[in-house]
Amino acid sequence: MASITFRLVYDGLGATLHKMPTSLEKQITAGAQEFLAAHAFFFTEGRIPTNVGDHSKYFHIHDFRQRDGSWEAIFTIDLANVASEFVSEYVRELTKNAAEDAATLTKLGFIWLVHRSYKAWLGRSPLRDPTFDRIEPVLSDVSGNKSPMYDPHWESENQRQRLYNRTHSSMSKLSSPIGRAATHVDIWLDDQKIDRIERRVLTEDDITAALLPLREKIEQQRRYRRD
Repeated sequence: MASITFRLVYDGLGATLHKMPTSLEKQITAGAQEFLAAHAFFFTEGRIPTNVGDHSKYFHIHDFRQRDGSWEAIFTIDLANVASEFVSEYVRELTKNAAEDAATLTKLGFIWLVHRSYKAWLGRSPLRDPTFDRIEPVLSDVSGNKSPMYDPHWESENQRQRLYNRTHSSMSKLSSPIGRAATHVDIWLDDQKIDRIERRVLTEDDITAALLPLREKIEQQRRYRRD
């Protein structure tokens, strides 16, 4: 079993005084669980289900709280040692150490996946590294026109896109306190800092909701002119 810590450090505004509104606490928890679970499902099973929870038969997410100076949310994820032989060899090549045990390989492999996935998300594109694909051949959703009966490539691309979508959705939740209860959030995975987010991440739904009053006002003006 490999255990990995995911730590969110909010600072500035109310967070400096250890304050975080309950509604934002719930969003932070939901975002962290979504982020970790999506990557854990992708890593252990090669798929991301429609509903991602805080556990499966291969992993379990634990939620801790700490308020020392800044407002912190701490999560640990326990992963079963399921790293594929390909991932294990890949990690060994990265570490140049052939003696790593299964737990260490699983931990390093998962951390590497998160870093690669997050970097791809920053570039606004799905993960391109095929290292972590754990896909069985599936029936193609395209019929006729001499399409192949099995299309693992399509399924791999589909799961990477789902991972990207989940990452974006979770980052929207994790950044929700920015500008309201904190000025920024530092994201840590074990002892490695992944990023500092200083602006809220918006989803398409957020943008649509923000533009709705403007669209309604424009439509009212159009009706007024017609009348």
